[in-house]
Amino acid sequence: MLPAEGVRSRLRGATSSHNATTNAFPRISRTGIKEFPPFRLDTANQCLWRSGDHGDEERILLKPKAFAILLYLVDHAGRLVTQQELLEAVWPDTFVQPEVLKRHIFDIRDVLGDDPKKPIYIETLPRRGYQFIAAVRDAASADPAPQIPAQTKLVGRERALGELGVYLGRAFGGQRQIVFVTGEPGIGKTTLVDEFQRQATTGGSIRIARGQCVEGYGSKEAYYPVLEALGNLCRGPEGDSVVQILAAQAPTWLVQFPALLKRQQGETLQREIQGATRQRMLREIGEALETITSEKPLLLVLEDLHWVDPSTVDLISALSRGRGTAKLMVVATYRPVDVALANHPLNAVKQDLLVHQLCHELALEPLGEKDIAAYLAGQSSDASVPKGLAALLHRHSEGNPLFMVAALEHMTQRGLISRENGECKLNLPLEEIDLEVPESLRQLIELQIDRLSTEEQRVLEVASLESVGRSRFAVVPRAAAGDLEPEAFEDVCETLSRRHCILCSARSEQFPDGTVSACYEFVHALYREVCYQRIAPERRVKLHRQLGEWGEANLLERVDEDAAWLAGHFEQGRDWPRAIKYLHLAADSAGRLFGPRQAAGILEHALDLVNRLPDAERAEHEIKILERLGTICNASLDSRAVETPETVALMGGPLRLS
Repeated sequence: MLPAEGVRSRLRGATSSHNATTNAFPRISRTGIKEFPPFRLDTANQCLWRSGDHGDEERILLKPKAFAILLYLVDHAGRLVTQQELLEAVWPDTFVQPEVLKRHIFDIRDVLGDDPKKPIYIETLPRRGYQFIAAVRDAASADPAPQIPAQTKLVGRERALGELGVYLGRAFGGQRQIVFVTGEPGIGKTTLVDEFQRQATTGGSIRIARGQCVEGYGSKEAYYPVLEALGNLCRGPEGDSVVQILAAQAPTWLVQFPALLKRQQGETLQREIQGATRQRMLREIGEALETITSEKPLLLVLEDLHWVDPSTVDLISALSRGRGTAKLMVVATYRPVDVALANHPLNAVKQDLLVHQLCHELALEPLGEKDIAAYLAGQSSDASVPKGLAALLHRHSEGNPLFMVAALEHMTQRGLISRENGECKLNLPLEEIDLEVPESLRQLIELQIDRLSTEEQRVLEVASLESVGRSRFAVVPRAAAGDLEPEAFEDVCETLSRRHCILCSARSEQFPDGTVSACYEFVHALYREVCYQRIAPERRVKLHRQLGEWGEANLLERVDEDAAWLAGHFEQGRDWPRAIKYLHLAADSAGRLFGPRQAAGILEHALDLVNRLPDAERAEHEIKILERLGTICNASLDSRAVETPETVALMGGPLRLS
């Protein structure tokens, strides 16, 4: 049975950012051209234009109210537009039911080919309104870069774009090129390919075809992304010539598009291909692509190959090994983590092609702090960025662009930052900003964790028990806290590390008894936080206490060094007396190493914990801490050495500092 034609709209996510909202409702602009490729919104003639691959344009007429709604959303791209705001802007001084607005939004999406479940233009924010999420620019502007939203600038990918340009040049010369763009979820693979495609279309005459794999829970349709890409070519401006080539050289492929064939022609093709095999399909499409690219170079983009079917993997292998001249460049994106977890044949094929120099791999790395600062600055090189904001976002996102953008949106929604005149502005001191995991990212990470085995999830939960000053964790104490064998615990961590999944290996650690333990750390702090929050509260308390007890039994010879670590776990384990005990030791150590200010801060925290003790135990601990604080403050001439009523009452008289 040959594969049937897959019918699905091309969906590609667009990075968006919320701008600060305003209570005023700006008037709808009436002049100029607004572009969000492949569409142009002609505000003067009140119509929409769709651009083809080769400069031709199709005029699309919208109903007046639908046009006004689209124009308002485009004018305010990148921020939430409430239903009430839209109604007042488009139907001023008129009462209109919200259902009327929804009907017009449906019509607009139908024209744009936008899927409300996976939007690339208009996103619905339930019970709130709508947001135009594609990049928009004013065609009359001298600056061709996207203007709204401000954070659509591609940063940190200049080298990758340069390499893609070199490979495209070779393809123009007749050397077929296979390029795998790889990286973790959210690293910006699609964004890079989008920008490369934009540059490719402006740099010369070229055909573009894109297909995307979809996650399937049953059997996957053979050649799905390639069929989608070919279907787009056949329906494009030069589709007739592509159809003729397929009819002559690849009838087993053309028959997959019955809508392009007349009934009699389809019946003829069905008889002709009866008994055809997969091998014949591979041979036919190879020959057809050589003919198609003899007329004009072809850029074939296949996205999300971690969900690809085995037949498409065979096709990629066959195309890379073809000996004929072909002005063909295949750019394929995928996530190595998912390929490794599924033991997918794509991994072995890619490695074999790399060994024989038949393909290239661009593994995208996280952004650096300077890249994030450039992103925050937007399109203006003169724009100032609040000091420390780029560093905060880099620590929180570990340079993952998706995490960074989500954190920015989260901060904007909470009113922590805003954008004025194209520049970021902090509405709260940086040290008071406590970043959380945005819900959208939490769900993404949860899905990744849920794919792991029960044992792997259990190991990650215990590994996430981070304490003061430690991002790295050792296998031996974590295995003891989780009642697991150290060897089994390490095997799970090593497996996850080799697959580049959530954990990565770190420098080993030697304990006082001579035991050497392997160490690991989370790839991103967000992964650790999500894993930690998955632990039931009572189990979390128990695990912290067990980890502290292991340290108390095994770290006596270096207790000064690990006092803060022990205090943190006992505090999370709700063992207040031992937490206070080790905070005393941590304060002594901090006083010797860093000075009285750090020691005083630790003791003040210990004083807070004293309030959790029973009344009978509280006074003794409180007196010891206050005496120590008084000594520190007096020695450093700190104003806090002044007697307080609480101190006098506890001491039975004036506080005497020794």
